[in-house]
This record gives sequence, structure tokens and C-alpha cells, in this order.
Amino acid sequence: MNQRTIGRELGRQAASGLNAPELQRSIQQQFEYAHVLFPTFEGDLSEALRDFDRERLACEPDYTKFPEMRGLLDRHIGEREGLMEACGLDEIGAAFHYSWNYLLYKRLNSQYPPDWQAVLNLPQCTNVFFPNGRDGVTTGDNRDLGKAEARANRNWQPTVVPWCTADQFQQGGASSAICMDEDPTCCFPCDPNELCPPEAWDDLNVRIEFMTRYREFWGPGNQIWSDRHHNAVVAEKTNCRVAFHYPQVNGAVCITACSYLDPDLHAFKEECLLKMAKLRGQTETTCPDLIYNTGARRRYKRLWDQTNAAAAIPGGPTIWDALNIVADEAVPYPDRICLAGQDTATWSFLQHAGVTSGDKRRWLYRMVADTENPTSVTEVMPKLLLGEGVELQPEWQADIDAGRCELVPPSGVDSYNPPEPAPAE
Repeated sequence: MNQRTIGRELGRQAASGLNAPELQRSIQQQFEYAHVLFPTFEGDLSEALRDFDRERLACEPDYTKFPEMRGLLDRHIGEREGLMEACGLDEIGAAFHYSWNYLLYKRLNSQYPPDWQAVLNLPQCTNVFFPNGRDGVTTGDNRDLGKAEARANRNWQPTVVPWCTADQFQQGGASSAICMDEDPTCCFPCDPNELCPPEAWDDLNVRIEFMTRYREFWGPGNQIWSDRHHNAVVAEKTNCRVAFHYPQVNGAVCITACSYLDPDLHAFKEECLLKMAKLRGQTETTCPDLIYNTGARRRYKRLWDQTNAAAAIPGGPTIWDALNIVADEAVPYPDRICLAGQDTATWSFLQHAGVTSGDKRRWLYRMVADTENPTSVTEVMPKLLLGEGVELQPEWQADIDAGRCELVPPSGVDSYNPPEPAPAE
């Protein structure tokens, strides 16, 4: 079977999970969102998207640098053909499915000054990863969401998070990007995670080398990676650049959103923000993006300090230590890690910590109870969810008896839901 035929079958499979009318509504909503985000863009987004997807399919890879891509352009063409055939979409609908995010965050974001303040509250999502926790691999997670997302996930449990088990490459992810970033030099369709060689699961350095070579085709964002030996690293990613942070204490790493600790990436981000501020007629003291960037960097440094301190605890950090880091409210905004509506009106709606390996797998999690009139998530008693086949231990029962947490069964929720519409007035 040739690659074009394989692609058509993949496209038909993708179509089975799509509803054409809903996709058309999503396209319209995303186009409206893009016009607010990029107010100086005056073109036709349908034409821009169609032409950009064509440009991607016409972009021939350098096969000496990307030998894994041999033959795959035909597959990507076939995927679009199969999707359109099975779903009744036109070329713009297929281009939206395969290339919209790439156009939005890599092409438009590099050419037009975005107004993020107009479209969302800036997040501070956070992850910590301890490969040598007291009971096994131990993680902590803070999700800063809009109210619509929180409404859609009232029955959320940590088992829907991609990194809810220790046998995953990615052990955390947070938004991080640069306004007016660089436009990649080549844009052929490519999923580096699909192409990454299986040896990377045994040796994290294989993944680092591979993803560095394909660095223009993933991100932006901050991620935690781990191999099967639980060797971990932080990847900080712009459109075209990547930097890595290695553990400092007992293999532990952490990330937060909207900041780069790497000095070169941080300097590049400030350079881009200054360029954008100049286009808007702003200064270093009046540009909200520059001000936020300064605060986010302070938060990131504090997170690393807390992570390293927990990693140094004799015997390893507990699940409660991980939860306490992402629940940090000990200092004022913007240094604090857990948000409760400060300044940007962003909230830490979802929060959890987990032991994700061994025979003591379990999660502590909590969510803001009233999404319309929220208070700090730290006021909510954590729920204790046991891993499949794990028996309740006496020390966990003691926490329940002391009122520190409550035992709950699995909710049956197996996916993260998109935002719900706002309730009627």
C-alpha cells in the first residue's frame, strides 16, 4: 500500500470523530478569535488558511536533514483527501483541521502583534516531577483555566491528564510562547512525536537530539520529558528555538507557563516584546506583556527553589509535598504559584498531585467549587483517588479520618472537555 492510500485511510479515520456542522461553527469561532487576537490582520482568513496549507504540502523536506520524512508528504496529501471524502468538507475545512494552529501560532504570530489581553487571561499552569518520590514517581499539577473550561470539567479527575502515569514521554506541559516570534524556515506537515525513534524511550538523549533537529515543527511551550528510567529534562520552546534544563537535585524538574529560564531564550523573548511594544507605542513600563514576563520569571525561579527543596527531603518528597508546591500562596502575586484572581483575574481551578508508579499509585485532587464566584482552590478539601488495584493504606486512612482529604471512587470521566458556553443571564 502506497503512502497516498495510507493517508486516505487515516483521513477517513479522522473524519469518524468529526461533525461537519460543528467543525464549520468552530472555524467561524476561531476566525473571529483570530481577528481579535491579531487586530492589524486585514486579510481573508479562509484564503490565508487555504494558501498556507497548500504551501505546507508543497514544501519539500531536506531529506539529508530529515530522512524520516521520505515519502510522507504523499501521506499528508492523502489524509486531506480522505478527510474531505468521508466528512464532506471542502479544502478550507481540511486545511483548518490540519494547519490552523500552525498558521495561528507560527505564521500569524510572527507577522502581526497579538493582543493576548483581549482574548484570554494569562495562565500560570505549573508542573513538578519527582522521579524519586517517597512512594514512587510523584508529580504535581496546577491548571489555570477560564470559567468556561472549568464549567465543562466539573467531574474532572487526574486520570484524564496525559501524564497521569509514569510510562509517558511527556510528564508535564504549560503554555509558553513569544509575541512576534520567528517564522519557521520550512513548514512541511510533520509530527515529530510520531517520527521519534523508539530508542528514545530507553535514552532521553536520543529524544533530545531528535526533537532538537525537528525543533521548528513542535511547540511553542514548556514541557517535562522523561524516559523509562525516569531520567527527566525540561524543554523550553519558542517557534524555532529550544533550550533544556536538567535536574539539580535528585532528578527533580519543574515548569510553569509564559516564561523561559534559559538566558538566551529570555533575552530573545524580551527583544521580541520590545519590538511589539514599539509598534503599539508602548514602553517597557507601560507594555503589559513585558510587565507580565518579568513577574512570570520570578514565579519560575521560586518554583525551582521549592522543587529543589522538596527533592532534598530525606526519603524523598511525599504526595502532599508535591501538592503543597502547586498550592503555594505564601507570597504575593506575581511570585506565588497558585492564583486566586490576582491582577489578571486568572484562577487555579484544577489542582492535583499523584504517585504514578508502583503499588501506591494514587492522586490527591481538587477543583474550585463555584466557577462563577470562585474562591481559592486551596480552600477545597482534596479528594483521594486510588489507582486501579491499589488498596487503601493505614496512613491514607489516617489522613481521611483527620479531615485532610476524602476518598472518592472513579468518576468514569475519561477525557478533558472543551469550554462550555456561558450560562444564560
